[in-house]
Order: sequence, then C-alpha cells, then structure tokens
Amino acid sequence: MNVFNFFLISDFIQILDLLGKSNLLSKYQFNGKEDLRLVIDTKLNKKNDVVFTFNFYKKSKKVDITDVTARNILNFLDKFSVYIQNLSPLKKELKIPKYKTLLKRSKISLTLMKSIIKQSDISRKILYLFINESLNLYTVNGFNNVSVSRTIIRSFDRINIISGEVINNKNMEILMNLHNLNLTLFNYFLQNNLSLFFHSLMVAITIVRIGILMVWIIYNVGIFAISSFSSIDPMIIFNGFLFYIINFIFFTLWLFFPRMAFAMIKFKMRNR
Repeated sequence: MNVFNFFLISDFIQILDLLGKSNLLSKYQFNGKEDLRLVIDTKLNKKNDVVFTFNFYKKSKKVDITDVTARNILNFLDKFSVYIQNLSPLKKELKIPKYKTLLKRSKISLTLMKSIIKQSDISRKILYLFINESLNLYTVNGFNNVSVSRTIIRSFDRINIISGEVINNKNMEILMNLHNLNLTLFNYFLQNNLSLFFHSLMVAITIVRIGILMVWIIYNVGIFAISSFSSIDPMIIFNGFLFYIINFIFFTLWLFFPRMAFAMIKFKMRNR
C-alpha cells in the first residue's frame, strides 16, 4: 500500500487542488483591443435556469455583437477558453507538496468540508438541482435579451436547442462556440464540485472511522489492563452483558458510519 494513500495525503491534495475551482462566478470579464470588453454575467433565475448573459462593451457603452469584428470576438473566445481549461477537473498525476504546505492548507480544506454540506448559495443549489431534477442552461445576448441557445440538462443527459432567431445569423457559429464554452464551464463546475464533495466526504468519513477504531481499541485494552492488575475477570468489573453491548455499538458505528453520513447529508439537502 502506498503510504500517501494510507494517510489520505493524495486525497487531501486533490481537495486542495479543487479550492478556488468549485464556485461558479457571478461575472467573467475579458479585455480586448480597441477598448473592447466581453462581460459574461451568470445567475440562477426564479425558474432555476442557469443563465449566461454576454455583453460587449466599447469603453463604457454596450454594443451589439454585430458591431464587433469576428477577429475581436474570436480573441475574446480564446481568452475565455484558456480560462475554462485552467478550471479543468483533477488530473491523475499528483505532485506531493512539502509537509508544512500540506499541513497549512489542510486546515482550509477541513473548513471547506463543513461548509460544503451547510452552504446554501447558488453553487450548492445548482449541485442539488443537477442531482435531483433537471436544469436549463441559457446563453443570452444582453444587448437585446435574445436567447441564443438552450441546453436541457437531466443529470448526465444533454439536449441542445438553438434559438430560431439566430439560425440565419452570420455570427451563428461564434454564438454556438460561446454557448459551448458556457456549457464546458458549467460541466467543469459540476465535476469539480462533485469531486470536491465526495473527496472531502471520503476523507472526513475515514478520519471518523479511524477515531472510532482507536477509541474502541483503547476501551478494550483499558478493560483488560484493569482486570490483569486486579486479577478480577473483566466481565465482573464491567458487567459482562454491558461489555458486549458497548463492543457491539462500536462495531456497528464503525461499520455503518459511511451509510449514516450519506443519509444525514441527503436529509439536510432535502430539507433546505
């Protein structure tokens, strides 16, 4: 067995690598030439649709996509694409950091494990909707509020619907590329959140099970140590029936704690 796996080092590294990647930002902004800017606003509307609204600005004035050259648009999309690739899910090749760095950042990850279950922000809500219901993901032109494309997401299924208003648009290919980038961003957001959630949960469960096992061992060693010093049967010291009951409770907790933890999390998510 790899010693790093035994002490959960690799799992901690994966959790730490996901810090900063797990949340969907409310705004993405990219600067271009000729005082141009691309701003993509994200929100979860009242219908629980994830909406990416894009706007092009020249200085402080909003301009339509038709007023921006294809070259400038592609430059923006390249920058957006590079940004999204940096959010890609975990890679299998893990570099083991120095012990002090790991110890310092592990404290952050442990705090994150707690907040993952308790948080009630947009990220947690989207994750819950993805697991339990269906979502609509829209890309919308903020200049005229026209929906460019919609993707219906039912767990891991995807259905794409293109707006009839852009089918004959000369920028249709660019608009579809933008929607696909939004979809990729959303997919990475989901994958990172799911990875972060389950890695964090696995580490937390493992730590608790190790704790239960250690207390169980100390309890039994203590009972038999007392009996060896006093030359009295441990069953007499501690009431034989109660001794077996407590051991059975320890065993049950150790064995079923993962299922109990999942059940508690599902209950909390269902009742938020």
